[in-house]
Amino acid sequence: MPRLISALALAIACACSTAVTPTPTSSAIADDRIQLLHTDDIHGHLDADIVQSASASSTFRAGGMAQLAGQVAAFRSRAPQRTLLIDAGDAWQGTFISNANKGEAVTKAMNLMHYDALAVGNHDFDWGQDVLSQRAKEAAFPFLAANVIETKTGRSPPYLKPFEVRDLGIARVGIIGLTNPGSATIVKATSIAGLQFQPAADSVRPLISDLQRQADIVVVAAHIGTAEAVQLARDVPGIDVIVAAHDHLPIQTARLEGRTTIVDAGAYTQYVGRLEIVVDPSTHKMKDAVRGGAVTPIAANPNVKPDPEIAKLVDERRAETEKYTSRVVGRTTEPLLNTREETGFGNLITDAFVEYGRQQGWKTDVAFYNMAGVRASFPAGQLTYGQLYEALPFSNTVVNVDLTGADLAAIIDRAACVNGRLHMAGVVVSYRFDNGAPNCVKTITVAGAPISPVRTYHVATIDYLLLGGDGHTGFAKGTNVIYGDVEVDVVAAYITAHSPVSPKVEGRLASF
Repeated sequence: MPRLISALALAIACACSTAVTPTPTSSAIADDRIQLLHTDDIHGHLDADIVQSASASSTFRAGGMAQLAGQVAAFRSRAPQRTLLIDAGDAWQGTFISNANKGEAVTKAMNLMHYDALAVGNHDFDWGQDVLSQRAKEAAFPFLAANVIETKTGRSPPYLKPFEVRDLGIARVGIIGLTNPGSATIVKATSIAGLQFQPAADSVRPLISDLQRQADIVVVAAHIGTAEAVQLARDVPGIDVIVAAHDHLPIQTARLEGRTTIVDAGAYTQYVGRLEIVVDPSTHKMKDAVRGGAVTPIAANPNVKPDPEIAKLVDERRAETEKYTSRVVGRTTEPLLNTREETGFGNLITDAFVEYGRQQGWKTDVAFYNMAGVRASFPAGQLTYGQLYEALPFSNTVVNVDLTGADLAAIIDRAACVNGRLHMAGVVVSYRFDNGAPNCVKTITVAGAPISPVRTYHVATIDYLLLGGDGHTGFAKGTNVIYGDVEVDVVAAYITAHSPVSPKVEGRLASF
């Protein structure tokens, strides 16, 4: 389902370092090198996206797993026996054509691309451990996460391995997988029941010496951002390469932190990462790396043919789901943005919750939605269900919960002052942010009146937040929990009823 995105305009994180001169891309790589190809944060983007040019005068197709597979095959042909392909997580969740069969189609495509390993991301747990286990059974490559431990057994779940070793002839490469250590606060609690997510360094450090006996080169595929990857490199000597993820920011020039090279291919199949690792022929250890031009855009290229089998798979999935995704839900006269601050889009979502709650007889006073849950932006114009689904892909349920004013104020204080920021409706908040310190809120009004600590307020939100998502444990203090419909359907119905919509920033969450 095409949508306008700004993925190719993402800020490119750069770091300067002395590096080997790159080999021309048209030739085979030198005999003393292995080739590490990597992706991350695919988020179900089987199909290509429609991307607006910098001048906004034209659009072009970018990404998609068929074109990605074609580029991977072209790179792999330069050194078929000395190439690794790994993914650093969040592979499935994010588009209707992937979510409709809970990532099964993406897993098929990854099998066809001959991935060597996947380090699971936090969103790979979204549909629960049974689904993750089933995807692992279907995959022709291992799922890795050294820092995920079962509380009962103290060991990795049976569907996950801490690491994998691949023999590429001139060197053996050990791949340690890490999921996001903060997954316990950003994944629905029911999906990760019985699991612990340990800190990255604490999980990698004990494995290094053992892995160095089995492998010559140590790669960590970690579903953590670049800043956290830098810290991991500082904390744990002995890592040769870290493939980072999670922050969706591609690194154009691989970063050198101590003796560790850090790479990241961005998100949504917009890029593939490629790192040439120079191997010392006498020790088989990593000697250096080609760090320039670490990512390649995935766009229409006459020299790179899309993989026909994956293209067929995508066509089939598109045809099966198009009757749902192509439905026009309405129009917006304003752009819908997903920045982590008050936006017209966030106001529209929470306004939809308030109206929906009142229609259900919940007598809704206020509504909340986590800012991190809005995953896409759109220009003004027509909106399809498929587009809206990409913005709200998590199938959360809208719920009612009754909260005292004191508990409600504590939730708002955390959202404004600490972390886990929320879109809001029915409430106006003024605050002065103090570097993550609590109690920075000055005023809270509900329906124009100051919040009363003893009054009971009817709150519409989503079950993710009710269960403590993004650290918002305060919703669990409420009573009279009532479950409603899925969030995207609630918002779609609201847009249809009020089309054309003109959502704007109104100062609902204002700093002073």
